[in-house]
Amino acid sequence: MNRLKLLVCACAVYSVIDANAQRNFYHRLDIGSANVYTFVLSNLLTGYANYLSGDMLFDNSYVYTLYGGSMDGEKIRTKGFNPMGITATELFNDVFAGVKLGYQSDRLGFLNWGVFASGHYRINQIQAMFPAMEDFGKERFQYVKTGGGLLLTLGSMENRIKVQFEAAARYDMPVGYSGICGTAVRNVLNSGISTHFSVKVAGYSWFSAGVFGDFCHYDLYKDVMGDFDFRPYSLGVVFTITPKRGEDVYE
Repeated sequence: MNRLKLLVCACAVYSVIDANAQRNFYHRLDIGSANVYTFVLSNLLTGYANYLSGDMLFDNSYVYTLYGGSMDGEKIRTKGFNPMGITATELFNDVFAGVKLGYQSDRLGFLNWGVFASGHYRINQIQAMFPAMEDFGKERFQYVKTGGGLLLTLGSMENRIKVQFEAAARYDMPVGYSGICGTAVRNVLNSGISTHFSVKVAGYSWFSAGVFGDFCHYDLYKDVMGDFDFRPYSLGVVFTITPKRGEDVYE
């Protein structure tokens, strides 16, 4: 009987420790797109994945990327693809997917914090007109981005509504390119540091909404055809809705 009591107590302690460990484990899958249809479809899929898992696994974003710069002192003109287009290029002209894993505090007080490591894969496609060109040509970039960041949450994890700030630094490594400069990615694109900042309003379990910005701190192109000063900047909206479970409807 004593052994049985001891086993029951041990199981109870383990369950408490395991629950606390899960609450301290920060985990998030990021998906983003610059196409309206892709964004809506991915939001439906990730929303129900969150619902079925009973956890906020995914963040879903709509992103818009701006490009600015010059070649040999002359402006490079750019234009994006149709955000309502349905061709493969338009549906996936600016997409990313990634994961963030780390630790977050779980205090009853007003302030909580966290730290995480991240890895993302991103495809950017634009139409660019370089000096001396008479028409726009398609440029396609593929990057793997690894790094880490910090979280600051205003409000305890139990709060229905809380505000979360995120700041991260990433090392961008080019893994693919096609465009006017050819296809030899190592000869065309630079590696470098980019930063990510976001502010989100999150509910206890069923929604997350906010804004973010990604800022490139290096020239995108190497000086293969001239003196380049050309960088992308992304602004976006995070908006993920998870249908409420039946047991939560009457809370």
